[in-house]
Amino acid sequence: MADDSGNLSIDFLAGFTIFILAFIWVASMIPGILIGLQSNTIDYDAVAYRTGVILVEDPGYPSASTEGSWESFTDGRKFSISRFGLAISKNSPGILSREKVNRFFCVSTTDPNVGFVYPDDYRSRAVFGDYPYHFNISITDLEDNQNRKVGDVLPDGYGYIRRLVKIKEGSNTTIGTALINKFHYNNTANVTQHEFSVLINTTKLSGDMSTPAYQIDPSSEQIIINITDLRSTIKEFDPDATYPTGISRATSNITLTKIAIYTLNWGGGLSTVYSNITSQPYIDGSSTVTAPPCGVNDNISLIINPRVFFGWGSYTRIYINYTFTVDPKSTFLNNTNNGRTQPFDYNYFAENVTQPRLKDAVMEVAVWE
Repeated sequence: MADDSGNLSIDFLAGFTIFILAFIWVASMIPGILIGLQSNTIDYDAVAYRTGVILVEDPGYPSASTEGSWESFTDGRKFSISRFGLAISKNSPGILSREKVNRFFCVSTTDPNVGFVYPDDYRSRAVFGDYPYHFNISITDLEDNQNRKVGDVLPDGYGYIRRLVKIKEGSNTTIGTALINKFHYNNTANVTQHEFSVLINTTKLSGDMSTPAYQIDPSSEQIIINITDLRSTIKEFDPDATYPTGISRATSNITLTKIAIYTLNWGGGLSTVYSNITSQPYIDGSSTVTAPPCGVNDNISLIINPRVFFGWGSYTRIYINYTFTVDPKSTFLNNTNNGRTQPFDYNYFAENVTQPRLKDAVMEVAVWE
């Protein structure tokens, strides 16, 4: 009887041990069996990374159309934009267009007809997905420490990506006394009407500089033309005329009568392509535009938006033509009909045109639930 009790004890211990081992094995397998039933967690760092990559490495869509790329679309046509992207091209990742940056951060909180509305316009074009992410996107210009942003106030926890980028600046020219004397931009005849033209040779600009980061590209960036020192070009009056006492170049009346854009037509002459350019001249340092005809004291600043030139690829030579009247008639700024000079060439000579350059900046993207 004693021997039988011993055998029962050994059998019990062996069976209990096998049960415990089986229980531990089954318990360890349960999480794996139920893993498909667990709720998924979102990697917000990955969402922020994806958003940052799209913004700094993609030009967005449309990137080309009959009316230009997405940043040139007016507020009334912003719903035709499918995707935001700030790069100047797919071949230049990390180099951002100033025009795209300015358009992207044109934000409205209420009016869908003015700028992009946060968050709806951005969720569908920058932070993709059905999940209603909250986000904050900012860019800081490291040269002037200017910060621009769109989005909510950052919470305690969020996904984050930081990208070092460069912003391509545009080009501009200031045609003042030095350039006027250098190119002899003065009509030697005493007449009332004078014309001055600026040539933009789009084919030559792209051929002389193939790198998009430093290329002057009127179809994708602003061109600014400043004309200064206008009165200094009045050197003589009509010697046969009789003028009231006190008339001088300081008291002459200068009127900007028209600004128009022309191209060479098939016959070699000039044909008007776009004449409604008068919405963008600033006169004598004014902060508001003034449409010609208008009086001018000494300076004109003309800002030409990219959409003006987009789609003009078949036109290789584009002329921006200024028409002036001067009273009393006298010599004046003129390079179109004085028989001596050619239109001012908007080119890559640094002494004539300020060239595009790259400014250092930081883009930050934060995303959370």
